[in-house]
Amino acid sequence: MAFLVIEALLVSVGLIGLLSLREADQRANQVVALQHKIEAYRQMQHATLRQLYVVSTALAFPNETTLAVALRQINQFGYDLDRVSFVAKDEVALLNQLREEYGRFIAVVSHIVDLIRNRQTTEAKQSELLELSPLADKLERLTNQLVNRAEADMVAGIDASQKTYARSQLLVGAVALTSFILTLVLGHAISRSVIDPVRIIHNGLNRIAAGDFSQRIEVPNRDELGELAAHVNLTCKELQQLYENLAEASRHKSQFLANMSHELRTPLNAVLGFSELLLDGIYGDPPEKMRSALERIQRNGRHLLGLINDVLDLSKIEAGQLRLCLADYSVEELLSGVYASVESLAAEKNLGLKISVPDGLPPARGDERRLAQVLLNLVGNAIKFTEAGEVRIEVEAKGDSYTFSIQDTGPGIDETDQAKIFQEFQQVDNSITKAKGGAGLGLAIAKLIVEMHGGRIWVESRPGRGAKFSFWVQARLEQQATQT
Repeated sequence: MAFLVIEALLVSVGLIGLLSLREADQRANQVVALQHKIEAYRQMQHATLRQLYVVSTALAFPNETTLAVALRQINQFGYDLDRVSFVAKDEVALLNQLREEYGRFIAVVSHIVDLIRNRQTTEAKQSELLELSPLADKLERLTNQLVNRAEADMVAGIDASQKTYARSQLLVGAVALTSFILTLVLGHAISRSVIDPVRIIHNGLNRIAAGDFSQRIEVPNRDELGELAAHVNLTCKELQQLYENLAEASRHKSQFLANMSHELRTPLNAVLGFSELLLDGIYGDPPEKMRSALERIQRNGRHLLGLINDVLDLSKIEAGQLRLCLADYSVEELLSGVYASVESLAAEKNLGLKISVPDGLPPARGDERRLAQVLLNLVGNAIKFTEAGEVRIEVEAKGDSYTFSIQDTGPGIDETDQAKIFQEFQQVDNSITKAKGGAGLGLAIAKLIVEMHGGRIWVESRPGRGAKFSFWVQARLEQQATQT
């Protein structure tokens, strides 16, 4: 609708411009016609004056030749009047009067010529003074009147053309200004009718992207934007249903994993316990070949138990069943315990294990056992993937938070792999990782535990230059952070 109004305004401006040009052209043609009329009247005026001069000269110095020339000149004037009548159609009365007076003038001149030819000079002079002179004055006055009227019409036409031009300018300017203002108003209205729905749809899409499917997008437009909003609402409804289905499936999956982990851990602990009793000789000293097999059972069983524990922890976190046991703890004792647990692993590989803890750190509050699990996972990975050099553990107090860092001199992690190593069941795809094994749950669990402490975990690494894993947690956690 707005575009039709704009088009109508533009057409109106064009029509007004054409009408103004047409009127200006008509005025110009009128002025040209008046110029032609003035030129014809002036020619007739000059011809009249010339004939009056010829007649007066012939009568002043009469002879047969001059009298014949005078008669021929005044008879020729009739043709001049006929030519003028073609351009003086609006001056018919004045021309007829001029024609009648000129007819009398011709008759008087002819009578005077006859008197002169008959030697009646006195009568001729008397007729010239009493009749011819007034007629000559009247003819001259009539021709001047024709010229004056034409010139007055010319001035009036020029003035009318100027007024028409000025009026056309004002009219076109007013219409153009009105069109410009209306265009601005309509443009603003159009932009509002487009921008506002787009902003509403944009905000709605942001809510959907954030996981909020509860609100509908209300757009009053009945055009394509309205259809788009309706499609977005339909998609939002379908996404909400899909999200609810996925959440339900995730809960069932987490519950299943938790149940299965419990069911697997019970017989596995029994296998590990009985194998340990056999190795300890409770049932007699086992043969060497049996001992070797029992040790393999022990190693693989502990590895499997660690995987089951990881799956159980992950399923509890995802199901919202894992709760932090918040209590005060000492950062120095936390790191000392981690150091004691992994010292033998580092010694087996001849790796240097260093720890840096500032003096006088205030007591912290959180789940010490879960934070130790995170540190053991990170330090254990650093030792596992480092073949030479050292592993360094550091902690730093920054305001109301603690930042822990574990740096190694291992092979490093490519930038393309750094974003996915904190995801579940994701590992760096290289030969070293495949040789070391693992299910790819340790870093995912560490990330979730850190986030439950209201913190964040990240990695800084370059291939061939080792890796540095860091995470920060609140120094005094009073309430477990909500998982998103």
